[in-house]
Amino acid sequence: MDHIPNYALRRTRSKRGFTMGPVAELWGYVIALGLAEIVSDIIAPLVGIWLHAILAAVIVYRATTEQNALKRQFFWVLAILPLVRIVSFAISSKTLPGVWYYVLAETPLLGAALTAKRVFQLSWQDVGMVWPKHWSLVIITVVTSPFLGLLESRLIHPAALITHLTWGQALLPSILLIVFTGLSEELLFRGLLQHYSLPLLHYWQGIIYVALAWGLLHIGWHSGPDVLFVFIVGLAWGWMREKTGSIYPTILGHGLANIVLFLIVPFVMK
Repeated sequence: MDHIPNYALRRTRSKRGFTMGPVAELWGYVIALGLAEIVSDIIAPLVGIWLHAILAAVIVYRATTEQNALKRQFFWVLAILPLVRIVSFAISSKTLPGVWYYVLAETPLLGAALTAKRVFQLSWQDVGMVWPKHWSLVIITVVTSPFLGLLESRLIHPAALITHLTWGQALLPSILLIVFTGLSEELLFRGLLQHYSLPLLHYWQGIIYVALAWGLLHIGWHSGPDVLFVFIVGLAWGWMREKTGSIYPTILGHGLANIVLFLIVPFVMK
């Protein structure tokens, strides 16, 4: 499998960037992802699943025919999104209650991200799994994250993942949320996808691309304001990832936000 050899490559920018055609194609895929999410989560689930399957097939085809190694690997990573969504539709919160639903739903995503990292011979630095720089930004990211969870709880109102707010009940679910929502999503989006989107698009366009893809996958909460909120958070965390060179702060921040959202707020703000 071809290898994009070093971390410096992802920071290389073309002054003129790609021509409109290739750029429009990349944006077309993320827009199609959003449309498939709207159909599957709001209009007709079965039709939406088929749209995700068609989108995945198109992206996989582009990956197998693309000559440019960087774009080819990008397409393979992008194809993970509709493929994982198809799998997630087969999983019901009634099958596994509480936090175990998220463990089961996010495991394919985490496995796919780790597999892509290994197959494409990316270093841990390439995907941001390194000690962060600029500790002031790290502290800001971590400290503000619980407040992000609190703010999101005003937009959506998920059921508690535990029956009582005690250390005994909350400790294991907290760890699982950090690993199976924080680690899995940050590794795929801010780690892998952003690793490829920045060289292929301009700096901010690459960050916007990843934040938009991440936000659109929250359409299932049936809240337009929440999609916008997640998109804005994605912009901030994408920028933080570039400034600190690490996804560790956003992994922890993502996990803390979800701990507040799913474990704490349902009990303290009834």
